[in-house]
Amino acid sequence: MKVRPDRIAEQLQGWLHAVAEIGSAVNHGASLDVLLSVIAETACRLMDYDFCAITLPDPEHRVLLIRGSFGLSGDYIRDVNATHPIRLHGVSNPAPSSQAFTLGVAVQVADTRTNPSFGPWGGVASDQGFLSMISVPLNTASEILGTLNCYTTAAHAFSEEEEALLTMLADQAAIAITTARLKTDQARTIEHLNRTNATLEEQYDLQRQGAEVHERLTALALEGGGVPTVSAALAELIDRPVTVRGANGALLCNSLAGADSLPGILTRKTSYQHPEPAAAGPQPQVLAQTEVLSGNGVPVSVLHAPVMIKDEIVAWIWTSGELEALGPLDRRTIEHAATVMALELLRTRTAAEAAWRHSGEILSGLLSGAVRGSTALINQAASLGHDLSQPHAVMVARYDDGLEGPLQYRLASTLMRLSENTTPKPLLGMHGGYVVALLPVGNQPLESVRAVSEDIRRSLAGNSTAAKSAITVITGPVNDPSSYPETFDVARGAVELAALRGLHTRTLVLSDLGMAGLFLQVPDASRLESYCEQVLGPLRTYDRAQGTALLPTLSALIRNDLNTKSTAEQLFVHKNTVDQRRRRIEDVLGLQLTSIDALTHISTALTIDDVIQARAT
Repeated sequence: MKVRPDRIAEQLQGWLHAVAEIGSAVNHGASLDVLLSVIAETACRLMDYDFCAITLPDPEHRVLLIRGSFGLSGDYIRDVNATHPIRLHGVSNPAPSSQAFTLGVAVQVADTRTNPSFGPWGGVASDQGFLSMISVPLNTASEILGTLNCYTTAAHAFSEEEEALLTMLADQAAIAITTARLKTDQARTIEHLNRTNATLEEQYDLQRQGAEVHERLTALALEGGGVPTVSAALAELIDRPVTVRGANGALLCNSLAGADSLPGILTRKTSYQHPEPAAAGPQPQVLAQTEVLSGNGVPVSVLHAPVMIKDEIVAWIWTSGELEALGPLDRRTIEHAATVMALELLRTRTAAEAAWRHSGEILSGLLSGAVRGSTALINQAASLGHDLSQPHAVMVARYDDGLEGPLQYRLASTLMRLSENTTPKPLLGMHGGYVVALLPVGNQPLESVRAVSEDIRRSLAGNSTAAKSAITVITGPVNDPSSYPETFDVARGAVELAALRGLHTRTLVLSDLGMAGLFLQVPDASRLESYCEQVLGPLRTYDRAQGTALLPTLSALIRNDLNTKSTAEQLFVHKNTVDQRRRRIEDVLGLQLTSIDALTHISTALTIDDVIQARAT
């Protein structure tokens, strides 16, 4: 559509007026959808097109959605957005809008009836009545926001001048969209600041009253009243019943106050562990609401708060009611009480640490092979209640954050709890940088100690950071004490293999690792290494010679079911790079990754390679 010279001034005035309308919509706080429809109408009016649409990607960047339009019917928009969405990935013949969005250049279709990329929308395009279209990207300096799509009912070839004008309009539209989003964010920020300023004086009063409460509770602790005295004062201050339980679920004390009562499951002397007592995050939520069952099986809302020493939960405070009904001062009072109780509970660590020390000495002797040819260590264990003549499961856990301070006490407390009323007693300690437990199983299968091992794993995963590195594996059972070193090596390899595979959510047995669990038990690894070298050796040689990363790419492809997009995201490379590497892998290995036999050999070799790496760690 060539512009005649005598209309340049008129068109310039029209363009300036159109840009002003878009800016006015932004300044008046129009919603994003309304703003996009204004832009679509402006494009149709300026360029004399029949229809126009603005598409933006969905939050997951999987499809483009029509968010603003002019002239298009509701049926057409619903078909594009729901029935036949404009997909950005996983299609062999991408739509014009997908191409414009992905490549950042304008894409036009002269005849929608014959162009294969417009196939899914041919029917609704015919119903809408357009034949030609052009899709122009909404470019900014840092990203592509969407596309501006224009349609004509008559067959039309969009000229370079039209494309240039549409690109200029698309740039203005992108600026308007960005500005509108910034204004929305700014409005949220201003609202937040206003709310913050309005509560400053209230917060000051709350801090003053909280300091008075803290002084009272601290004075009780200095008088040596212990946790029960602090609990009674807390119940009086918040006028609610209070129960305190240790991190292991043991009842520490009950304090009655107010008209409410706590469910018996919390106040009884029997141990109680709530399924999810801590919220997710770097620190557990100071105060949270949950439900427990009353005596007649009806859920009752209760509140709980952790008692912490550094990053370790040592006890839980339970009280009645709902979080919304608890005032700010009462919340602060519970927080202060938790701090004072932590100081009281700190005094109980001496006995637990002594038990940890004795158990660790015996365990290190067993796993280092000192038991062979000597009964002294076995007799020492027997004197402390450990019968090593019985079958034991070997649990090994890796914990990357070290064992100083809170973790050591948490494990020592776990050992004391596991040893209560248990004959023979389990062994729990450290060896070679791993947490190791020998758990008596008698004639029971390994599954019988999975719950205990999971309890230990949760003790290791006492905060979200540790949870990512707490990996627990059970092996055995071991009948001969001289076999503990070999069994420990197998379990340690399984732990390292689980770490390589990112398995951190539960306690594992060897069978959970599939064939890798079998390979870990092969005493002579030379044959495994030989097989691995036969299959993967050419790639290692090529990578060393060329400085490439074909083997890591192959491993990522296999683990992502040959999905190029997922592999590229994992390796932080472009999809085209993954495709190029895949072709090179197939050339070097002389096979096709689509072959089931080839995939079987490669998967087995990669599994063995993981086992070899785990053993070498």
